[in-house]
Amino acid sequence: MRYSTDCYSLPSTATLSPATIGGKGSIRIKGAVLLSVVGILLSLITLVLWATSSLLTSEFQASKRSIAYNEVMNILHNDVTQLTEQLRTSEDWQQTAGLFNRASMSATHYVGRDSQHLTLFSVTMTHPVTSLFIRQDFLRHPAIVRIPATGVVTGATNSILPHLFERHQSDFTPMYFPEPHITDDCDELTRHLVFWVRGSCHISGSETIGSANQPVLLVIEKGDFTLDAHAQIYGLVVILSETSTPTSSSHSSPSITSATSSAPLITAVSPVATIASSAKLVGAMVSNEEVTRVFHGHIDFNLSVLRALQQSSGLQKMQPIPGSWHDFN
Repeated sequence: MRYSTDCYSLPSTATLSPATIGGKGSIRIKGAVLLSVVGILLSLITLVLWATSSLLTSEFQASKRSIAYNEVMNILHNDVTQLTEQLRTSEDWQQTAGLFNRASMSATHYVGRDSQHLTLFSVTMTHPVTSLFIRQDFLRHPAIVRIPATGVVTGATNSILPHLFERHQSDFTPMYFPEPHITDDCDELTRHLVFWVRGSCHISGSETIGSANQPVLLVIEKGDFTLDAHAQIYGLVVILSETSTPTSSSHSSPSITSATSSAPLITAVSPVATIASSAKLVGAMVSNEEVTRVFHGHIDFNLSVLRALQQSSGLQKMQPIPGSWHDFN
């Protein structure tokens, strides 16, 4: 039997193309892929935003903790400053420490090589809410480190101030002392412990400055010292001199001459210390220069008066011990 191939021929309109076979399925696949990509991108963006938010939150919290820590430390430091300032002049350190609820401390007393009274304080200040604390050691010592060995010590030497105060002249200023009274004369020498006079000091007759139990420190800078008849002063008198350039009318004899007479001559101007008849200085007088002495009265070198001055609460200083500060156990 013969069959005609025409019976199995497909019409031209029935020819299949790729688009006809999978058109709708391909579109669905591409849409799914696109949605997946968008989902991944959104997830990445969300992750980045979360990480950024977490980082900012962490930095903000760290900043808040740092600010809070600094505030607490400032409070503790201020308390330590106030406590040590009161301990500087306190005769009962336990009573003083009791005024500060955050403070705990101990004190150890020593006697220095030159018989100075020294006290080592170990101070701990604790914040009651955060339990943060700072601890530091302080040494209380007299501003007059050593006392003179004789009633009058003068001379052109650089050793007087370092010996008494451990200061050279360039570093020896009124601010070395806790509460100096700075004045231009000696018209009013009362109600203070340390008098720093810039100029000459003239103490009138029958006037008494200080006492055996409450002596004073009198520093005379670039001036003369005069104690009139019947006047008395108890304590230590320090006369500071300087080297000056005289004018052409000066009659002072120069200690250093120049080969050329046209140059100004440098001379050491010696201060004058005058103690009139029946006047008395109880304690000592020292100077970093030679002093022209006009003594008709009396200088009574009194070791107990000088010790009382050295140990006066107003002449004590508080020195933090290097390396002793810490905020950890």
